[in-house]
Amino acid sequence: MNVRVLVRDLAGEGNIDPVLMDGVAEGPTTTESKQTVLVVDDDARLRDLLCTVLTPLDCELVQAGSGEEALTALLKHKVAVIVLDINMPGMGGFETAQLIREADELASTPIIFLTGQADDGDLDRGYDLGAVDFLLKPVSAAVLYAKVKALLELDRSFARLRIEAAKLHEQQLQIARAAESRQREELALARRRARLATIFTEGSLDLSALEKTIVTELSRIFSAECLLRVPVRDNDWHETFSDPEADRTPEAVQSWLAAQTTGAVEGATPHEAVLVEELMARGEHVGFVCVGRTDGPAFSDVEAALFRGVSAAAALAISNATLYRVQAEYAAVMQATADAILAVDVSGAIRSCNKAATALFSGHADTLIGRSIVDLATDAHRDRLREQLDFTLATHQEVSMEMALAAGTRRPVDVLITLSPIGESVDLHVAVVVHDLTEIKQAQMVISHLASHDPLTDLANRRQLNERLAELSRRRDGKLVALLYMDVNRFKSVNDTYGHDTGDELLVEVAARLRSAAGTDALVCRIGGDEFIVVLEDVPSVDHAVAEGNRILQRVQGEPVRCKAVTLHPSLSMGISFLGGSARTAEELLSQADIAMFESKKNRLDECVLYTDTIGSQHKGKVDLRSEVAGAIARSEFRMAYQPIVNSATGALFGLEALVRWRVGDEEMPATDIIALAESAGQIAPLGRWVLTRSFEDYAALGRDDLKLHVNLSPDHVQDGSFLDDLIGAQRDFGIPPENICLELTERTFYADPAPACVALRHARSIGFTLAIDDFGVDHASMRNLLHVPIDWLKIDRTFVTEVHDDQRVQRLVRSQIALAACMHVDLIAEGVENQKQADWLRDAGCLLQQGFSYAHPIEAVDLDARIKKWSSASANLDSGEAKVI
Repeated sequence: MNVRVLVRDLAGEGNIDPVLMDGVAEGPTTTESKQTVLVVDDDARLRDLLCTVLTPLDCELVQAGSGEEALTALLKHKVAVIVLDINMPGMGGFETAQLIREADELASTPIIFLTGQADDGDLDRGYDLGAVDFLLKPVSAAVLYAKVKALLELDRSFARLRIEAAKLHEQQLQIARAAESRQREELALARRRARLATIFTEGSLDLSALEKTIVTELSRIFSAECLLRVPVRDNDWHETFSDPEADRTPEAVQSWLAAQTTGAVEGATPHEAVLVEELMARGEHVGFVCVGRTDGPAFSDVEAALFRGVSAAAALAISNATLYRVQAEYAAVMQATADAILAVDVSGAIRSCNKAATALFSGHADTLIGRSIVDLATDAHRDRLREQLDFTLATHQEVSMEMALAAGTRRPVDVLITLSPIGESVDLHVAVVVHDLTEIKQAQMVISHLASHDPLTDLANRRQLNERLAELSRRRDGKLVALLYMDVNRFKSVNDTYGHDTGDELLVEVAARLRSAAGTDALVCRIGGDEFIVVLEDVPSVDHAVAEGNRILQRVQGEPVRCKAVTLHPSLSMGISFLGGSARTAEELLSQADIAMFESKKNRLDECVLYTDTIGSQHKGKVDLRSEVAGAIARSEFRMAYQPIVNSATGALFGLEALVRWRVGDEEMPATDIIALAESAGQIAPLGRWVLTRSFEDYAALGRDDLKLHVNLSPDHVQDGSFLDDLIGAQRDFGIPPENICLELTERTFYADPAPACVALRHARSIGFTLAIDDFGVDHASMRNLLHVPIDWLKIDRTFVTEVHDDQRVQRLVRSQIALAACMHVDLIAEGVENQKQADWLRDAGCLLQQGFSYAHPIEAVDLDARIKKWSSASANLDSGEAKVI
């Protein structure tokens, strides 16, 4: 229905504009949940008017009077459309839009800008920020309504499309998995049938011996008793029974199986633990075979399928034996078989053949009759076939062998050929049975490929790598062999954040880039989850190989990888070692390249790191140190130092950050290396308890409740079940008010399953401890982490502080962090402040609390009391405008 609405002029001049809006009373036509529209304007009256215009859309309308309020609202609501005024006091529309676009989950949210006037510069800036439209005040209600309605409909369409795409993807995965499972089962069945066919064929041409072979093999394969019944003259049966288990009566078991076979013949359904198959070969009935378990489990569908295939092979073997014993039936049976059968005389000339033979070799019997069977072999196998034919004629023994025959105009065909002497015939001396092995060979090729290649990326796997390195290590030609060892940095966080399907897509693309960059002469391998190796043979020099490694690294990392709905930037760490240099064996080569790769992870991510003896010694030293961590904790060889946190406006000391230290020999180990060693040694919980106890003890000894103590926590310690007991126990032992302690976390705490850490931290905060996120903004998902845990502090990382005084881009990023902290009602601390320019800029921007060498180096615990007492006199120097280092 048409609704006539009077809307005031949105420019704020008080004029009244009658606007006819057709169809605005119509709401969404689907049953989907309501969408949300955020209206941002500092004029409350204008916001109400805009919401009045959009009310008929039957969506949830959220208002914000400033950019800060808009950011807060976006943390609470999933917004489909944003209507944003450009000119607002404080944080303007463009600045607000910039912050919105920096959040991944909001990057695609459509924004309609409102402005009283707009020049080309504003339009360009707005569209750069992802605006979908500009509306000039006064705004036509019909235009605003129509544009928002269209964007809401587009959002609903995208939502439905994502749901359908997810359903289609899941269906495709299920189909692919089912097909793969069927293919594996079929390959397994084909291998078993081929093996049994060979066993039966090689068993004997004597029917009684063959029957014994069949029941023995079937009994062994199915762990069951087996009965074979073959017809004999006068409508009688000859029965062959496998040896039963020792604790059973043979006659009773045999009678039971015979009864099951008779029941199947008469149309009755056999027992579920019995399989019965009528044996047919070349269109002829040759008997029955039955396997049964008197007290065992029922046969599975896979066993039933294998039984049918084995029965077919057994039937063919029985038929062959019968064929050679009963020469009168030879021609009919020969024509019905799928194998090529040829009868040859003493010279090897073909006297007769079946249809399968003509189809295999030429398509016409006339072209085969009279030719020598030896001429059908390829050049490489012709002499061998002649020798085996002569042997069969001379000894009257059957011979089977694999060889290649020339199949007419087609390429040579791999076959299993059986030469069998034929009775007392005067003219025909040898029967040649040719079994096409093409399908079996193809299956073997597939199996061989899977055994030496990674199924996900189709690169060479560890087995192929080891075989090739073993060959290269045996060479003594003096040529250099380079091995590039690399893994994907932060791959676990990709799996944890986006799922294993996205992680697999990233690995496949990295593998494709490695294969392309390395070239066809290099061996490219995937040897683990995210580990790859490239082997370069016959490299001219070490420098050339290192340069080649850098080129490959640049090719792989050069372009982003688009996986499903996310774009990732691949980052690899690469190490290189040489066979023929310091590495003499394949094991040494792999170990050295691995060590060099881990060296690159420290601070050389953009280059291929060459293994040296120095790097190897350092690595061995770290391995030795890892084993000493537990003893060092028990002996209290660690110590604490404290970095002052200062109010940059007054110069007053605000608090202290506790930092763990360990002196090894003449070198001082930084806190990050100590934590990494403890985590790798499985000693992070004992070290965490030691840090809490020692820092709380030093703080209590100061007797300064006016100062805050900041303590860094290891992510692994927070995830440990003993964390809360360690924290609360240390706090109670020294009688420290919990509100005086701030627990500093890195964003790695929330990488995997954040639930255990969040539960522990929320409990700690409920007691009174405050929480801070250290190095904020360095890792991904910073905004998301603010939703998991009620944070009290954000610490601006030193990477932002270093150039904040002279880099406008860095300044904008830091201002956005300050604005976010204000919006979230949390406090800020800047770390790594090393000069007065940095301190002044941060203070003027609104970040008063700072720490760094500009104020003080970390203070040893033994000097802490005296240095703090002197702080008041030292801070008086701030009146001159310069911060002094104490």
